[in-house]
Amino acid sequence: MSQLRLEPQSALAIEDGRWDAATLKIQGAGKDLPRRDLWLLPLIVLLTVLVLSLAAEVGARLGWPEQKINSCAIPDPALGYRFKPNCTSVMKAAEGPWFTNSYNGCGYRSPQSCGPAAPGTRRIALIGSSMSEGYLVPYPDIIGARLAQDLTVQCRAPVEVQNLGGLGYFASDKLLGRFDEALALHPNAVLLVVTPFDLQTGIEEDDPAQKQKAAAVSPLGTRARLFNALKESRGFVVAQHFHFQDMAVYLPLYLSYGDKADFLRPPFTAPWQERLRRLDAAVSEMSRRAHDAGASLVLAFVPQEAELALMARGHLPPGVDPAALPRAVATIAARRGANFVDTSAALKAQPQPEKLYYQVDGHLSGAGQPLAAAPIAALFGSRIFSSCATPHAGARS
Repeated sequence: MSQLRLEPQSALAIEDGRWDAATLKIQGAGKDLPRRDLWLLPLIVLLTVLVLSLAAEVGARLGWPEQKINSCAIPDPALGYRFKPNCTSVMKAAEGPWFTNSYNGCGYRSPQSCGPAAPGTRRIALIGSSMSEGYLVPYPDIIGARLAQDLTVQCRAPVEVQNLGGLGYFASDKLLGRFDEALALHPNAVLLVVTPFDLQTGIEEDDPAQKQKAAAVSPLGTRARLFNALKESRGFVVAQHFHFQDMAVYLPLYLSYGDKADFLRPPFTAPWQERLRRLDAAVSEMSRRAHDAGASLVLAFVPQEAELALMARGHLPPGVDPAALPRAVATIAARRGANFVDTSAALKAQPQPEKLYYQVDGHLSGAGQPLAAAPIAALFGSRIFSSCATPHAGARS
């Protein structure tokens, strides 16, 4: 590197604490850097960034461990996968606690046997996707477990929930197949939990045009690969977790997602109209089959985090209506003779309701799911089970 030589009087000036440019004379400052430094200095900077990033990633993985792969999942030709009967697995979201899954003899996430219900026991079959399953949430806190617990107290008689939910089970073919499996359990009622994410991803999964489009996609480009790698970074998850807690940051970001957030902007776009049309067709068929089986059909809406945060605020951005989607789902349920309950009111009444979710993962956490279960239990207690006045001897009321 260039040699910088101080004149004697400059050295004295430094010792005396005088740093003015007129006194300080530096020789060689105007010389060009050697060619070696042109690549060595950027390399040092890059290596420093990589080392710091690696240290942050290691620290994040140690402090925020994660296990999202369920070892009880086994291949299934119709559903893609199902859970192995009488199996246990250990899982954890980076933002949540460690917990153990337990599956009964049919591979349902329920402690009760999937055989005939005991005399005097009311049975609910719960279907749907990840929110129904209670994905990444300990069993005592999930909607199905709290619903059974609350109703058992209300009805003063046993109420069990056979949980047939599973991540990705909302596509119409999977949903209807799982519905028939639920009816085979001879339940009093079948409960379907609906979320905005279920409608967006589940309907698209079932759309032949979307499948064909996905099959025709070219290999990922460099930017896409980098983005996917960034999403897998635990350090990035931790950074997002704290960043997204600020609704002034999170809400504008979510509203900028386009189609993903268009359910908040009525009138609905053509893709969201199609998703609702498909839901309407599925609910119509499920309602018919439930009626033939002598069971009630119940739809429960659980809002998305940004949707709930907007509901809890008095001032909304122009053109945004967070209640538009639950109104549309309620209309479908009424048209098809199904019962409907919106859990939004119970959730938005809480202080900082957005904190009831895993900030990055997006699922309702163990703090929020019991709150969502309460209005569902109230509906069952007042309408489906005849105010739980008397226990029934059979599986159906």
